Order: sequence, then structure tokens, then C-alpha cells
Amino acid sequence: LGQAANFLYMLFGKEPDADDAKTLDVDFVLHAEHGSNASSFAARVAASTLADLQCAIVSAIGTLKGPSHGGAAEAVMTMTNEIGKPENAAAYIEDRLARKERIMGFGHRVYKAEDPRARHLRERAHDLGIRRGHPEWFEILQEVEKVMSRYQNRGIYVNVDFYAGAIYQLLGIPEDLYVPIFAMGRVPGWVLQAVEQYKNNELLRPLTWYTGPMDVPFVPMDKR
Repeated sequence: LGQAANFLYMLFGKEPDADDAKTLDVDFVLHAEHGSNASSFAARVAASTLADLQCAIVSAIGTLKGPSHGGAAEAVMTMTNEIGKPENAAAYIEDRLARKERIMGFGHRVYKAEDPRARHLRERAHDLGIRRGHPEWFEILQEVEKVMSRYQNRGIYVNVDFYAGAIYQLLGIPEDLYVPIFAMGRVPGWVLQAVEQYKNNELLRPLTWYTGPMDVPFVPMDKR
């Protein structure tokens, strides 16, 4: 079995459907690192200190765990479960926007048009929902995307995590494995980033610029 199929085999104890394995394999490929994102940079920083490769990967995993980097797929599925039905999507999104809450699965630091990775998962989420008898998950996401289309002129489009959560849920994968799955896709890229750093190494130590008050008089502790 390939990595994706073997992961599903270990998770559920039976050889997976070929289409399910292919869908997860595509997800792994699409989640591979793509440039100097936060986790890849963390791996490079660790490698630049000449820490071993395992430490560099652990540094990347710790960085990926942050919800601003790797937790969006789980947040999207939480939102989808709260919406419940496609007809509830518009009111739910409008309410969150009115309260100035963030809609997860939209926007990207680099991609200011549609995340090219999202279109590949969109089609597979649709097909998987039909195969598993739950087309409503895809329908809810489509309604959310429709409401959020008004922000495309600001460069806010769906990102790769928007449909990933639906795919994981439809495959029966527990939510606490969503970020580890992201990490599985990223590991090959992290390794290459670290190896490249080792080959032409320079300690990565960014300078910081102090912007606070200057020449502040000292006040003894008992008078503060």
C-alpha cells in the first residue's frame, strides 16, 4: 500500500477503497510545503543552529499546531456542523460577519486569487460526499462559498483547508487527527528545506527593532 492507503488501513483496520485512498493521497500532495511558510521557516531556523533533522521536524510540527497556520480544516468542520443544513448557511455567515468574526477557510497570505489547491479538493469533496451518502456537507460549503464570494474583489477566496475538513470527516477521520494529517503531507518538504539549509548553512537570527519609549527615568521598585 502507498502512504495514504496504509494510513487509512492502520486507522480503520481494513484495506481502504481505492478512490478514498487516492483522495487522501491528493490531499497529502496538496498540503506539501510550498515556500517559506511558518512551519518550513521554523524547520530551517532549527536546522541553521545545526540541530539534528529530527529536531528540525519537531520545530516545524510545533509551529504547524498553531490555529493560524494548521488548524483551519478543523475549524471549518466545526463551522459546518454548527450550520447543519445548506439552507442555514447564509444566515449563519451573515451573523458571524455582523459580529466581525472570522470565517475560517478563506484568505491566504500568498494567494490573492483562488488557492489553486482548493479546486482539486472541491471536486473530490463533492464526489466523496455522494459516495458516502452525505452530499449535504459539500452543499453547505458551497453555500458558504457563495456568500463569501462578495469578498473576492479584496483577494479573499477559499483556501486548501476549506474542503479538506469535509474530506476528513467523510472519510471518518477523527478531528484530533486533522493537524497531524497536515503534518504528514508537509514532512517531505520540511526534510528537503532542512537538508538544503545544512548544505549551505548560515545561522538564521533575524534582528528586531525596538519601537518603545526611550530615555525613561528609572523608578525604584518601592515607588512604582
